[in-house]
Amino acid sequence: MPIFKTGNMWTAFDETALLLLTTNSTIKQNGALVMGRGIARQARDRFPGLDAALGKRIKNVCGSQGQYGLLVSPRWPKAKLGVFQVKQHYSQSASLELIQQSTTALCVWCAEHPNARIALNFPGIGNGRLRREDVLPIIMQLPDQVTIWEYPPADKETAR
Repeated sequence: MPIFKTGNMWTAFDETALLLLTTNSTIKQNGALVMGRGIARQARDRFPGLDAALGKRIKNVCGSQGQYGLLVSPRWPKAKLGVFQVKQHYSQSASLELIQQSTTALCVWCAEHPNARIALNFPGIGNGRLRREDVLPIIMQLPDQVTIWEYPPADKETAR
């Protein structure tokens, strides 16, 4: 079972082996992945060129609006970012089926890397517009090396 924390996931960046961002697979005409909201936007702003690199990789793996599930940087562990797909088109609601596919892929990755600590923002809620209680049974399959992060409600700023 994963660990759940409330707070800013970026505070765990230095201690984690892999930081996963929930994303879509929509590639813009310029070849960049659409990363306009949530944790994806934060990562795009924090790491210039990330959207272009991910767009190129996703295009090679499945094409725009295809299904990739989970992608880990080919430069891992030096580069510790990866993406966890929750939707195909950026404007859609997240898909429970895609979250299940991505969760299964992450479980396989974790079995292959049992000592790696992973941080993942809670998939599908927020800009994914799914209910937490619908996603929870899926992500409960993840091992305890995965920490699921949620931002606190607007009126609470302390971490659990």
